[in-house]
Parts: sequence; C-alpha cells; structure tokens
Amino acid sequence: MAAIGKAAAGRPKMGEEKLIIRSEKLRFIDILSMMILRRPITSYAFVDVGDQTAKDIGITPGDIFVKLTEIIQKALASIYTPAKWLGIIVEFILNFFALNGGLLGILWNIVRFKLVIPRRDAANFRTMIGLIDGRTELKPAPAASAGDLRQLQVLNVVVSGEVADLESGYVTDGTPLVLRQYLVLEITVMAAKIAYENAAFVENVVNNVWKFNFVGFYNGWNKFLKEDTTQAFVFTDRAKDASIVVVAFRGTEPFNMQDWSTDVNLSWLGMGAMGHVHAGFLKALGLQEEDGKDANRAFPKDAPNGAAPVGKYIAYYKLREVIREQLKQHPEARLVVTGHSLGGALAAVFPALLALHKEADILARLGTVQTYGQPRVGDDAFVKFFRDEVEAAYYRIVYRYDIVPRVPFDIPLVAQFAHGGTCVYYDGWYDGKVLAGDAPNPNYFDPRFLPSMYENALGDLVKGAFLWVRAGWDYREGPVSLLYRAFGLIIPGLASHSPRDYVNGVRLGRIQPKQL
Repeated sequence: MAAIGKAAAGRPKMGEEKLIIRSEKLRFIDILSMMILRRPITSYAFVDVGDQTAKDIGITPGDIFVKLTEIIQKALASIYTPAKWLGIIVEFILNFFALNGGLLGILWNIVRFKLVIPRRDAANFRTMIGLIDGRTELKPAPAASAGDLRQLQVLNVVVSGEVADLESGYVTDGTPLVLRQYLVLEITVMAAKIAYENAAFVENVVNNVWKFNFVGFYNGWNKFLKEDTTQAFVFTDRAKDASIVVVAFRGTEPFNMQDWSTDVNLSWLGMGAMGHVHAGFLKALGLQEEDGKDANRAFPKDAPNGAAPVGKYIAYYKLREVIREQLKQHPEARLVVTGHSLGGALAAVFPALLALHKEADILARLGTVQTYGQPRVGDDAFVKFFRDEVEAAYYRIVYRYDIVPRVPFDIPLVAQFAHGGTCVYYDGWYDGKVLAGDAPNPNYFDPRFLPSMYENALGDLVKGAFLWVRAGWDYREGPVSLLYRAFGLIIPGLASHSPRDYVNGVRLGRIQPKQL
C-alpha cells in the first residue's frame, strides 16, 4: 500500500481504489486455496476490489500475512457469541464479589438482606478493563527534575494560548505545565481507560472523582453492522471558562470479538487526498458508502437524511457538533482527542476527517492527539495527509510488545498500513524513548523476536506481582490483573495491551533528554 499510496499522492487516478475483504463470505476451500495456490488475492469472490486497485496490485498473490489474517478472522467469528456470553458471566461474577466485599461479605449481606446484585448500567459496575485496573483518580503533575525528564513534560502542548516551556515544565506565564494541576498525558491515559465503562460510571468519575465537567456520553450507529458500535465521551476541566475540551473513544473490549476482528482486518478504502484508510475504522465513525472513487460520497461532510434510525447518532457528526458547541462556550479552550486500542485508531482518523471536510475552526483549536496501543489506520499517503493538514501534535504511545499496534499487518501492495505520529515506546520498567519509525517487531510474527516476547511476558508477570514494593501501594495488582498477565505466556503481547501498563508508563516512565 505504500507504493500505491505514493502513486495516489503523486498523480490522479481515474478508477476506484478499495480493497474490502468480506470475511463472512470466506469458505474453508478459499483458505485451502490461499495456502496451496498463488492466486492473486483480488481473484477471490470474498474480496471486493476497485478497478484501479486491481490494476495496481496486478497478479500479486496474497502472502502469508493475508492468509494468517483470514484464518484469525474466521476464528474470531466462530467464537463471537460464546465470548460475548463468557464476558457477561465473568464480569457479573467479579462485580458480584467486588460489590459485596468478597465471599464473607456475600454471606453477611445475605443474612442482612442487603445483597448487592450488579447492574451493567450502574455507576459502580466495572467492565473487565476496570476490574484489571480499578484506579480512577488522577495523579497530580510531578515537579520537573534536571537530567531525568518525565515524558509528560516534553510533549509540545498548548495551554490557554500559551506555549509550554519544555525544559522547566511550565508555561510561559510561570504556571504549571497544563491545567495548573495535571499533565495532559495523565488526563488522556485515564480518560482512554475509563472510556471502557458505562455512561453512569464515566459521569461519576469525571464529576465526582476528577472534579471536572462531564458533557456527555455518546453511542455511534454503524450503518454496516446495524448497531451502536462506537462509544465516546466528552468533558471539560471546568463548567465555565474551560481550558481544555477532551474527547475519549472507547477501545477494543476484551470479550468483543467484533472489535478484535476490526483491529486485524486488512480492508481499506481510498479517500482521495486523505489516502487509503482502514475501512472498519471509517465505518465505526460513520462511513456511508464503500465508494473508493468519491470520498465525498463515501463520507460526506454532512450526515445524509435518514443516515441513522430515529434516536440514534452517527459518531463523527454528533461528536463534531458537540465539540463545536463546547469550543464556542469556552473560547480559550484547546481540544484534545484520545483513545486506547481501537479507540486510539478512531482518535487518529477523527481529526483527519475534520481536515478532509475543511473544518478549519475546529482544527485551529486542536491542541494534541494522544493514543495508546493504537492499531495502524492508513497508508503512507494518510500519514502525510495527517502531518500536512493537522497541525496539532500527535503522540502514539506503545508499551513493549503490545500486539495491537502491530496490526493490521503491513503487507506490500495489498495492504501496507503505516503508523504516523511520534511514537513513544516503553519497555518493561517504563524506560521510554522516542522512535523515528515503528516499534520493534512491527508485524508481530517475526520469529527472531519470539524469545524476547516470551521473556517480556514472564517479566511483566513478575513485575506485576512486585512493582508495588518499589512504586507504592497504588501499583499493587490483584488476582484478576495477574491472571490477565499470565495469558501473555500463551499469546505474548496480549497482556501488554492492558491500559494498566499505559497508566504506569505515564506515571513512572522517564525519557532521558538526550533521546529527544
């Protein structure tokens, strides 16, 4: 896709550019055919390809990563319903024990007729992400120290119209770096984490724990899946004269196989000047047509009449409306967009769509985009479009061998997805560095990295059990978190995707000045 992307950026094409892999139409015989024969990937009935793309790819066969992706897709589809119900049962049981104070608490509450039954929409109900890491409080900004700067203080963030002094950690008028109390990265990583929870939980944390101003929680309609698949919430630091407006997208839910399938899907759509963009992420935000020739028809600037059922919203258009209103109410505020996992992908595509639609008033107020464990979202042309059209700083945080930033696979000609932004990479003890390119082992399955991946998985498990001894009680992990880490010994990189390590990286990680 890099070659295609560069060609697309350099000269106009007359045909349609798209590659949509319809895994639901994939048959077992197709998998055998891909494994044995070297047929062009575009020749299969389950592949919907544009005429221009068919010319560009030519007779290029689907390589091992195409075959592997489709096997993964079929496997995920086969366990969609069992995984969904397993998640519901596991979360109910764990919340039942947590809300009643454990086994003894359950017995005592039965005696007192005060047994608490978990409700998924209640403010005290936690998803699996919240059960792995129950922290909700924001950690105050640390003081800057010479010779060992936290990465939080080296991000070029604009606050209330003032430019941060990156060396001292203070804005030019002498007040602390951001929000006078918290660093932006601390706010974004916690917002990305609690975005997995229900609306009542999020509202309670924002208003009562953070003492910020909750604006709203939004469900986005997906025309192609015919259900609400996208969740995001918006908040400001104050109800009046806010200095920051934050949009946080929900990410890949552990038991939602549809989310995981979207992350690894190789399908992409030509979006004109925006380049080739992951079709699943476009659909999550509100794609209207799989049109790889006319970007305005595929994703029009304004929502078409009847685009969503009555009472439903399309994520992109609804959030754009809410953001515009908030920026109008808070003329000194800067916009911050964030998300973890799939939410990070949406956080990257969202401002690119604003640029495609010439939403200059919103983009002028965009301060930063900060994503965590984000999958790839587009080709080289998309990366260049974002860099040229979105002036805000874009930071992409990656922890160790986290599997999600390494998908969709980077496959020449067929689907060569690329990462953009500034990559801040953390190892097991949260020592960070800024990378010029991608994180190590970019396609995940490189056998040369296998020993290191398992070594890191074991190291993370041991670290999780004893980190609190060095870092403090706030970093103590319970049985659920440690069990989740143990899964990393089966699928290395899976446990590294937990928001817990991203929160720890933000709070404990350091970047040496010489690396910047």
